[in-house]
This record gives sequence, C-alpha cells and structure tokens, in this order.
Amino acid sequence: MTIGSLLKKYRLEQGKTQAKFVGKIISRSHYAKVENDQHQINVRDLVTLLNYNGIDLSDFFMQINEIYESYKEQILHQRKLMEQAYYKVDIDQMQKIKQIINTSKLSENDKKMQNLLVDGFMELLNVDGKSNHALRKELKEKIFDIPEFNKTKFMLYCNSMRFYSFQDNKIITRKLVKKYGSTENIIIQKDLLSIIINLLVFSIEKDNFEDVEFYFSYVNSISTTPDIYFYKSVVKFLKLLIKYKQSGKKSLLETCDVIIENLSISGMENYSLELSKFKNKYQD
Repeated sequence: MTIGSLLKKYRLEQGKTQAKFVGKIISRSHYAKVENDQHQINVRDLVTLLNYNGIDLSDFFMQINEIYESYKEQILHQRKLMEQAYYKVDIDQMQKIKQIINTSKLSENDKKMQNLLVDGFMELLNVDGKSNHALRKELKEKIFDIPEFNKTKFMLYCNSMRFYSFQDNKIITRKLVKKYGSTENIIIQKDLLSIIINLLVFSIEKDNFEDVEFYFSYVNSISTTPDIYFYKSVVKFLKLLIKYKQSGKKSLLETCDVIIENLSISGMENYSLELSKFKNKYQD
C-alpha cells in the first residue's frame, strides 16, 4: 500500500468522489494521478487534505510508517541475500535475486538500484574474467549522484571500491571515518568497518601500509558488541597479517589461524575459508 492507495481507501470509505474529496486543495486530475502512484503529493497539501476530510493525522501516518517499515525490510532482505550469494560466489543465486527484485512491489527506481547492486556484486566476482567497464562507470556515477552518504551510498561505494584507484580509496575512506567516525549508529559503524576491511585488503595486496594505524585507531575506538564482533575479528586478522609482513614473526600467523578457526566454529565457514586463502597467498 502506498500513500495514494491509502488515500483512496479513506476516500472510498467516506463514499466520496475524487472531486469532493479534494475540494479546492489540488486539482482533481492531479489527485487522480496521486491515487494511481503516478504523481506525488507534497506534505502541506497532504496534511490539508487529511484535515479537510476529518482524517486523523496520527492514524494515517502510523499506517504510512508501517508501510515504510515493511518496504524497507524488503529492501534490506534483498541486500542480505546479495551479500550471502557474493560470499558464496553463487552466480545462479544472484540471478534468482534479480528475479525476486523484478517481481517485487518496489518502485521502479528502487528496483533499478537493487539490480545495480546485484550487478556490482557480480562484477566484483568477475567469474569470466571480463570487466564490464560501462557498469563500473555507472556505479561510480551513481555514487556521486547521491548527495549524502546513506545506507545505499555506503553499500554502493563498498561494492565499488575495486573500481577506484588505491589512492582515491584512501582519500575517500579517511574522509568517511573523519565525518562519521564518532557515530554510535551500529549500521554506519558496520558500513565503515566494511570499507576499512576492503582498504586493508588493498593495502596488503599493494604492500603499502602507510596510514593503516589511523584505521586501526578508529576500529579500536568502537565497542565490541555481538553485531560488531565479526568485523573487528577480520580487522584484527588483517592487522596481524600486516604486522607479520613487516616483522616476519611466525607467531602472528598462528594467531591469524586462531581467528580463522573461531569464525569457522561460529558457522562462518565461507568467511574463514576466504581468510585462509588470503593468508596463504600473502604470508610469503
């Protein structure tokens, strides 16, 4: 149910025509398009319309809030499926997720964004070894089209970091930590930690550890909670691997193995396997 369909529900319950329902607040033709979700209605006109028809504002907006929460949960559920398929390197599941998105009741704009995220995940997997430069360009442009960093922009950037230069990623990540580092919002903390994990991975791949202490300092400032534990464990693993590459101390690799084992025991076998492969690749 949308604002338009909810207005229509109230109108029909009152037995009114569209013209009688809107009076002189807005044109009947514009309102008809609002009911059909072809046009939006601004807040001032909406409140005036509700008052004009004796509709309780708190009751109306409570229903809208329930609709919004359900809508948001649908988006978040799809994104969780994307992440799971990505870490399992499951291209078939990615295609199924696209079907779920396209048959959902999300708006066309949100469907496009969700599909773009799926395509970004598949480009990161890059199973056939062929880079889709047009898609990479679209992802980067979409990030800059969103004025402020919200959940969508954080996810888009995190998924697109491979498509930026190492130096650009360092600059962007530092700015994000400085701007959002003091937040106590768990969702933003997770997003920042995911971005930092990517940057640390790039640092190991590039054998460039300049400024990594800045990120370790931020991670240490976050309280360890069940929601944050996994992310901090991965950062700790990467920190130990970096220290090993700098010092050559084998005992650091042994502690890396403990973290890998703990993740496996916790039911995160795919994550632990990826960390094990990464360690074996870069420990020499």
